[in-house]
Amino acid sequence: MRPTSLLQGASRLPLTGKRGNKDFYKGTGQARVPGGGHRTGPPGKHVVRGTAKYRLVDEKVRVFVAPTQEALGNTELKPYVATQDLDNHKTFFNPFSHAYGERPRLPSFSPNATPMIAGTSLSRRDYTDFSKRWANLSHDERQFVVMQQRRQWWEGMSKLYGSDVAAPGAQGTQ
Repeated sequence: MRPTSLLQGASRLPLTGKRGNKDFYKGTGQARVPGGGHRTGPPGKHVVRGTAKYRLVDEKVRVFVAPTQEALGNTELKPYVATQDLDNHKTFFNPFSHAYGERPRLPSFSPNATPMIAGTSLSRRDYTDFSKRWANLSHDERQFVVMQQRRQWWEGMSKLYGSDVAAPGAQGTQ
């Protein structure tokens, strides 16, 4: 007595790219070349008899033609990478291109803590002590600490870059 094919592990569903092995790539159809057929699936065929076990088929091999290194080095912009000057100039520059000189130093408006002074380093015990003290604070005490750090950050930014921007809470009072 033999079990049915379904119980033996045979599936009746069509083979998809996720259900195939590592060489079975169906793709999304974007690699299709007009007149070249479908460039999906494995890029060759298994050979039963012969010295080679796998034969590549040139029509199925996926090819990507990249621009030359000189063209990449002399372009102003790269895909998804652009940096704008602070003085609202309309020129964009690529910090990785050889066509430009030094990369401009833009100020950081990050609310993170400033880098530590050289010579002082925090140990693992310092982080552990801080996290234990933080865990013992109540919700109101934590909010007070966060707001105090934000106030100090705002005062530091105002000293560095001027106070021509209104205070954070003074927008609705005028």
